[in-house]
Amino acid sequence: MQFLNIQKIVEKRHAQLSNYEVLALLRELDEKQKEQARINPQIKFAENLKTIQFEVIQNLKSPQSPAKTQTPEQIESILFELKKYNLTKSEKLQIINLRPQSIAELELIIEDCEDRFPMETLREMIYLIGTNLPMPGKVVRRLESGNEPLEDDEVLTFIHYEADPMEQ
Repeated sequence: MQFLNIQKIVEKRHAQLSNYEVLALLRELDEKQKEQARINPQIKFAENLKTIQFEVIQNLKSPQSPAKTQTPEQIESILFELKKYNLTKSEKLQIINLRPQSIAELELIIEDCEDRFPMETLREMIYLIGTNLPMPGKVVRRLESGNEPLEDDEVLTFIHYEADPMEQ
């Protein structure tokens, strides 16, 4: 998957942008609009467009959104790691946008997941996602099968986040 600059999109309907890219583009557009308004105070922008921009930026900057903390290097890294699994562009995009943290979440993203991948491969994918798209202030530790934390239901999480000792 290649990251596209919105100005270079030839066929808009064929472009797939990650939430990180959308956030970056909207921030860039917002800055350009502010600069234009500073230069020419008479300029007006459509209120509904500004409202949509504001709402999307706020949503993508929320603590629940992985886009808030992602970097181009992290996205490039996870895409490189995911190449070996023969995932579709849409599946990779959803992995970047949602940052699944359990096999159950991964199964919702990948079509025919159980038929395409054995459990160990899914564990490996979750670990790669956790290490390449980390949660801020957390370090990931791989849990081996059978060493998962005990809960009432079957546990399908094979990574464990701990507070980053460097952050304390």
